[in-house]
Amino acid sequence: MFRFSLLVTMFALFSLNTSSTLYTKSACIIIHGTWAKDESWYKPHGDFFKSVQSCNFELGLVDEIVSFSWSGKLGYLAQVEAAQELAKKIEVYDFVILIGHSHGVTVGILASKIIAQSISRRINFFKVAKFYALGCPVDMTREIYPDMSVVGKFYNLFSFGDYVQPINLSCDRCFAQSDRIVNISVMFQKEHPNHSQLHHPSIAKNILKIEEYFSNKKLQNFEKFTFNFPGMISFFDHELPVYEIQHDQKRLLDLDKKVHWLATMAFFRTQKTDKGGEL
Repeated sequence: MFRFSLLVTMFALFSLNTSSTLYTKSACIIIHGTWAKDESWYKPHGDFFKSVQSCNFELGLVDEIVSFSWSGKLGYLAQVEAAQELAKKIEVYDFVILIGHSHGVTVGILASKIIAQSISRRINFFKVAKFYALGCPVDMTREIYPDMSVVGKFYNLFSFGDYVQPINLSCDRCFAQSDRIVNISVMFQKEHPNHSQLHHPSIAKNILKIEEYFSNKKLQNFEKFTFNFPGMISFFDHELPVYEIQHDQKRLLDLDKKVHWLATMAFFRTQKTDKGGEL
C-alpha cells in the first residue's frame, strides 16, 4: 500500500513538472499603422480586435490577443524605435502571431530582424508563427523584408483599391514570393477595398483561419491554397471568404502601376495648370 501511494505521489509530481515544462505562452499581437495610434479598431474595445478575439476563441490558437501601440509617426527612425519595443514584447512569449496594418507591418518586419539577431546563438525556431500583413507599403530600397528564419508563414494581403499603399509609386504592393511568403489580393463585398477597409471586422473574423483551417476543412476552395502561386481572397460580411489562385496577378500589378503613374502625371499637370503654368 505504501509503495502504491509513493508511486501515485511520484507520478503526480512528474505530471505537474512535465505540464509546467511543456506549457507555452502565446499571443496574437495587432499592430496599427502610421498616424493610427489613437484609432480604436486595434484596441481591446475595437471592432477589429473583438473579431480577432472571437476567431481565436473558436480556434484556440493563442492564449491572448494583444494590441501594440507605437508613436505612429511617419519615418524610418520612428518605425525602428517601435520595432525595438515590439521585439521586447514578443520575447515575453514562446511564440506569437502578428497582424499588422500599413506601416505596422513594417514595424513587425523590423522586429523580426531584431529577434533573429538575438536568438542567432540559440536554437532557431519560428518565434513568429504567422504574420498577416494588411496593406503594407513594400519598400524594397531599404530591404525591409521579413526575416524568415524566425517567421513561419507570411501572408501579404493587399488591395488594388488601396491608393495609400503605393505612396505615389515609391512603394510596391508585393514581396518576393517564396515557399513561405504569399501575395494575396483582397476583395471585400465584390469590390477592391480601400486602405482602411483592410482592417474591417469582417476580414478580422476570418483572418486567423487563413489558410490551414479552411484548407483542412476543404472550404471555399481553400484546399487549392498554395505558396507557389499568388492568390486572391474574396471577403464578405455574412459569408465565408472564397479563395482562388490568381495566375494573372503580375499582369494586374503592372497595369496597376501604369494607372497610378498616369493618375499621378494628370494630378501634377492639373496642379501646374491651376497655378497658371504651361502644359
